[in-house]
Amino acid sequence: MTAPPPPAHWHCYRWTGDRRTYDGESARRPPHLVVQDIPPQQWKQIAAASPAFMASDVPPLEVPHWLLRPARTIKATFEAPDKASAWYRDQISDLSPSFLSDHDKDAVRQTERLTAAEDRLRWGGDVVGGWYLRGTGFASVQVVACSANRIRPTIPCPMR
Repeated sequence: MTAPPPPAHWHCYRWTGDRRTYDGESARRPPHLVVQDIPPQQWKQIAAASPAFMASDVPPLEVPHWLLRPARTIKATFEAPDKASAWYRDQISDLSPSFLSDHDKDAVRQTERLTAAEDRLRWGGDVVGGWYLRGTGFASVQVVACSANRIRPTIPCPMR
């Protein structure tokens, strides 16, 4: 069996907010549970049927569902996995002083996380990170393969 082609690019997303907002699942889920691939037009119809999902900038429950959201939610786009990995690393560096847990702040743990992220991006996958922050905050940083995503290859690119 041959490996699928690498994605054309990766879209990067970052959300920081109150963890109660993050825990509210209604705006994080499109209106229909989809368990198999469907045509791109059907994905667009599903997304359009949920104005709350489309308007939200809170991370969706399923990582590739970011691609259903408007392009305005994209923080950066990279064609090379090493550039996407560097963006992810920079986001963690920016957020880490606010991490609630010393475990998440640990330099060895962060290095392991970044190495795993680089590996995943090199083979065309998505990278997801989420951390509780001091106070009641939560941060999510996600790098999502696009054109095509390996989990949901028929979701159309939000940039087209």
